[in-house]
Amino acid sequence: MAIDHTSDRPVFAQIADALRQRIRSGAIAPGAKLPSESELVEEFGVTRTTARRGLAVLQQEGLTEARRGLGVFVRETAPVIAVRNNRFSRSARAAGKGALAAEAEALGLDWQSEEQGPVEIVDVPDEIAQAIGEPRAAVKRRRMWVGGVPTQLADSYIPASVDVEIGYSAGLTVPGGIYGLLEANGHRLDRFREELVARQASPEEAVALHLSNGAPVVSLVRHAIDEAGKVVEYFDSVAAADRHRYVYEFKATD
Repeated sequence: MAIDHTSDRPVFAQIADALRQRIRSGAIAPGAKLPSESELVEEFGVTRTTARRGLAVLQQEGLTEARRGLGVFVRETAPVIAVRNNRFSRSARAAGKGALAAEAEALGLDWQSEEQGPVEIVDVPDEIAQAIGEPRAAVKRRRMWVGGVPTQLADSYIPASVDVEIGYSAGLTVPGGIYGLLEANGHRLDRFREELVARQASPEEAVALHLSNGAPVVSLVRHAIDEAGKVVEYFDSVAAADRHRYVYEFKATD
């Protein structure tokens, strides 16, 4: 691809466009090394600074990663998990499967929930306190792995009053995860509310999820609401955007 110096599109962006097309076509395969800055200078007839900016665009998009002393490489393709609105079915819980287990196993993928410490009783931020209707909650922090790749950071907040009833922080469990435990103790779930926001990963999130700095992530907050109308779980997660596909199906309303 030749650089079009008459175009309104900056030269560094045209370089990024050319490299992106090669990645998506498979000409540069996952795990392969991209041309060096020097090679891009020679190929496109640009300055080293312009070549560096073109490479930086792809890193910001999460398509590539820099390896110190080695160069820039196409990120390995990670498993894509479909996040569906039927993933909280009682049939899956009855089979002893939480949402992640049901989805990963349906795809034939290995999965793991890595606990980031013991369940703690904490004072929660105002936003969470308003949602759950009380100032303290039992929180469990996890990092989810699918196919050997970290895909999501997930924190579950159970209102302290509910925790006393169900024994979550005491380590009580039943098949079907936290929702199975809630329903086994009289909190039959009625509905869920989810809010998704796309943004860039923080430095800490990028490290935990093996992402490039500033790579795209999806922040998902979910309220699990029982038949009495109480939010019995506040779920706060950050997922690698290129490792998840969100699928929602719902009936048309008047």
